[in-house]
Amino acid sequence: MLVMPSVDILGGRCVRLTKGAPETAKVYYENPIDAALRWEREGAEAIHVIDLDAALGRGDNLSVVISLIKTLSAKVQVGGGIRNIEKALNLYSQGAERIILGSEAIKNPKIVSELAERIGSKHVMVSLDYKGEKVAVEGWKKVTQDNLFQTAVKMETLGTGWILSTSIVRDGTFKGVDLKTMQKLVKSVKIRVVASGGIRSLDDILNLKKIGVSGVVIGKALFEGSIDLKEAISMGV
Repeated sequence: MLVMPSVDILGGRCVRLTKGAPETAKVYYENPIDAALRWEREGAEAIHVIDLDAALGRGDNLSVVISLIKTLSAKVQVGGGIRNIEKALNLYSQGAERIILGSEAIKNPKIVSELAERIGSKHVMVSLDYKGEKVAVEGWKKVTQDNLFQTAVKMETLGTGWILSTSIVRDGTFKGVDLKTMQKLVKSVKIRVVASGGIRSLDDILNLKKIGVSGVVIGKALFEGSIDLKEAISMGV
């Protein structure tokens, strides 16, 4: 199981939010590249990078993201505000291992199949963030009527190789992972599922591994020191 530290970028800095609310931002590093390099030194094979400003539709941190990709030896998966095929292809050409499509995949599903055809399914990840069993979009500001599990099956059919799923109500809260939903999601699709949101302990990681999750994204628990990355990686192997 792939253990991926999350580096979220807001206003050029590495932050963590609670339940996706920008006003809750806590700055951990002035330079996100320093955070990513720390996790790489501690053994991370891949880093999860989200441009929060782009996701929220209020600018972007594209130059920072590209610099981060080019600085690291670890693989980088990038998401946040990727709303057209051109931006996706640009990030891939700059060295991103995986491109994460979020709101745009719901609004314009054809982008998933087009991107998969251009760069290969293994490099395409669709982010399905949820509240209850409904998918949320636009930086979690809008909850749709799209069912999480049905949408995951649809995205698999369109060609994505990965599903990333985040529990909005648990993200950044230390309430623990939503194991029940993750288990149902893993059973719904044949492609790889990555879990995120609320992860607070090594037990969460172990339980996710037991139900067949292919990867986990960890944010605040790493920055706050409640999970040791090296221990988490050794548990995921």
